[in-house]
Amino acid sequence: MPQPVQDACQWLLRRDPEPMSGAEAGTCVAAAMAAGEGGIQTLQTDTSWLPADTYTIRFATGPGFAMTLRGTDGKIAVNIRDGQRVLRKNDKDITADPRGSAEEAYAAVLADAAELTVRPDKVAALLSPAPEVAVRYGVPLEGAACTQISGNFDTTADGSEGPQETDSSAVLPAGSFSLWLDDYYRPVRIEISGLNQGIVSTITAVNAQWGARALP
Repeated sequence: MPQPVQDACQWLLRRDPEPMSGAEAGTCVAAAMAAGEGGIQTLQTDTSWLPADTYTIRFATGPGFAMTLRGTDGKIAVNIRDGQRVLRKNDKDITADPRGSAEEAYAAVLADAAELTVRPDKVAALLSPAPEVAVRYGVPLEGAACTQISGNFDTTADGSEGPQETDSSAVLPAGSFSLWLDDYYRPVRIEISGLNQGIVSTITAVNAQWGARALP
């Protein structure tokens, strides 16, 4: 196991039975994802910011972050490389810019949603607001024993009228998560649900081929 992962995941390495903090969980998973270099994700959404569909994401987490997302219907694609985020919709490329035109701001929303389950700092930002994260060791998942971490997040918990400006609140300001981690603490399955503007959103992501950096 890479040293940065060992340093960030002491709680899990010790197999402590008590809950861990959201910040510690986020730091651990982000370090494991970065060390994992990348892979392929199957992402299913239901009334999320991304239109409901099944998407394939090929991603690299280190060194540097890059990804491509494609939907099964071929209508939407997101490409992120070298800090540039581009939405391709109806055979037109739109640069993601939250402060740009309506089209560019929409592209930024979709890019944020596309990154949520594959970009290490976005996953960390999702877990960090949780007051505590429950840990279960040796949880079976498709024939393998995984470490499962789960908790609730709420970026509006300070009493403000709207969500805070964090990476996770761009998609879901409040909700719950469960992650199944492999022996190197890389997520092999992620389940997220939440309520955003009165709409229940669910996201399920399954990762495979960690270490592949499977970008086209």
